[in-house]
Amino acid sequence: MSQWKNAILIPALILVVGAAPALALDQDQITREPTGDEILADGLIARPLGLIATVIGAAAFVVILPFTIPSKSTDRAAATLVAEPARYTFKRPIGQFDSCLTLPESCK
Repeated sequence: MSQWKNAILIPALILVVGAAPALALDQDQITREPTGDEILADGLIARPLGLIATVIGAAAFVVILPFTIPSKSTDRAAATLVAEPARYTFKRPIGQFDSCLTLPESCK
């Protein structure tokens, strides 16, 4: 079991460390075309992680639903746990990591 974990963990860490410069947020990223490294990091790292976050958020939303109904905070919980990760994963232009923050209309 230990070898299996290492076989997965080491390449994942190498990908994350190698992609860190591409994942860094630029102020002018919206006004320029994304680089190949940004597109690659988005497609191989950010989008799959966003999908995982969407699935985990949906499961968490179902678990906390009985607690949000009496407090009338169901909409806020759904937006935070499900809609935001889904919008980041599926609506954001590829390679532009901060576009939903700086240009929300591009992610509607």
